[in-house]
Amino acid sequence: MKQIIQTSWLFRSVLKWALFLFGLFLLAVGSSMMITAQLGVSTWDVLHLGLQNKTPFSVGTIILLVGLLLVFVKYLLDRITPQIGTLVNAIFVGVFMNLVLGSGLLPSFSSLWQNTLWLIAGIFIIGMGAGLYVAVGYGAGPRDGLTLTLAERFGTSIRMMRTFMEITACGIGWLLGGPVFFGTILSIFLIGPFLQFWLGHFRRMIAAIDAGTIPRKQQKIS
Repeated sequence: MKQIIQTSWLFRSVLKWALFLFGLFLLAVGSSMMITAQLGVSTWDVLHLGLQNKTPFSVGTIILLVGLLLVFVKYLLDRITPQIGTLVNAIFVGVFMNLVLGSGLLPSFSSLWQNTLWLIAGIFIIGMGAGLYVAVGYGAGPRDGLTLTLAERFGTSIRMMRTFMEITACGIGWLLGGPVFFGTILSIFLIGPFLQFWLGHFRRMIAAIDAGTIPRKQQKIS
């Protein structure tokens, strides 16, 4: 049997914010796993690590600064005040990255097959985190928001603009010394499917929360 738990508006709001932040945390964990695998990182992290090579800042701080810059550029273009979730996204992914990488808890491996599995696990967790924060719907990420604005401004498709931005970020990062390897290619092909997989599951969960009811299994007492 299933027991239906009625929830208040405040509880639902707090729960959704907690899930939103947890999604960002998972995103940071997955990205950190890709970095420690040392087999290439996602296209934007190529830029972040390239900038880290040329500045005294940590990679998490670079992510935070780049995210806020993208939010500011979007505001200059469309003059639409960013959603609070977009600002939280821009700030907390970098904060969480600094915490995860600075904790020393992530293992390091010496063999190629172990690092490859660690890399794929990191991409899987990135897809999970992205699926969770997108499902909550508290605001697009800095890159997503700017993609939509630029696509509208230049009259191109969202897919084409996103591809252009990904290639540009990766190219600049590579020129700055960012790591491009087969992990970068894997992330391009795998993050999308993993995101789609988790997004469907999390949207159903968020829909249940929004409806004010959470199903819970009730054990039969004999």
